[in-house]
Amino acid sequence: MEDNNTKTDNNLAHSIDDFIGYLSLECGLSENTQKSYQYDLMQLAEIAHLQHFSQLKAEHVDRWLDFLIKEKPSSRARKITSVSRFFEYLVKQGILKQNPLEHVLHPKIKRELPHVLSLEDIEKLQKAMSLSSPQGLRDRAMISIIYGCGLRISEACQLLLQNIFLDEDFIKIYGKGSKERLVPLGSVAKAHLQDYLVKCRPSLLKKNSGNFVFLSQRGSPISRKTFWLNLKTYAENVGIDFNVKPHLLRHSFATHLLSNGADLRSIQAMLGHRDISTTQIYTHLDPSHLQEAYDKFHSRAK
Repeated sequence: MEDNNTKTDNNLAHSIDDFIGYLSLECGLSENTQKSYQYDLMQLAEIAHLQHFSQLKAEHVDRWLDFLIKEKPSSRARKITSVSRFFEYLVKQGILKQNPLEHVLHPKIKRELPHVLSLEDIEKLQKAMSLSSPQGLRDRAMISIIYGCGLRISEACQLLLQNIFLDEDFIKIYGKGSKERLVPLGSVAKAHLQDYLVKCRPSLLKKNSGNFVFLSQRGSPISRKTFWLNLKTYAENVGIDFNVKPHLLRHSFATHLLSNGADLRSIQAMLGHRDISTTQIYTHLDPSHLQEAYDKFHSRAK
């Protein structure tokens, strides 16, 4: 005879597994994002004491929302988004009649503006490592290409040889949700990348290296953590007195473009942002750019 708890677990797990499959196959979300959704949904099922999602009631949702009060606003917002999207999926599947989180307000999150590296800081970082070692040439190339192309660290670590077009001066990137974008490759980043590919990468190659561009000492794709630790050391060695993470190179890329007159839509395309509102944070870093744009283009500015 089947145990009732086993049946309940199977029903819950089945609904969640279907949804995770949908996120993977139809939405193209990364494995890390899928795991976050799965964790949030399993937490909902545990806290709300649900037997099956088809039996979901307001009291279940209230119990879960009460539990979230102790979470940080950013975590609370993420969990509400995850579960709301899941409920929308269940509505489409006919399991729920409506999304019970449809009118739930998301907590307001104070968005801290990121530090920005100066051009002098970037140049210091590019000169901080020993260029007589394979690691030094690799890390210089990575710093240059992340800053020069505005890449996420995961995009740099997963970059493949066939997606580099040196003659045409651009690279092809597959970002969040496997969305493809083309990003220009500047002269400095191109030169440092060529140095690494010619002088260094062959010495790091192993049988299992595949076509990944940036390799570790073991010949596997370099990890995000390894590059971050190296970058942190370089920053400390050249006297940069705040925490330098790989994402800071991407922030600096966008801010410097904006400061030099690039429009937000172009920056959005190069960064791979789905929504222009994400890119607009950089206008807060350099408000003078908005004033210049107003003075130049608005008919009543003068």
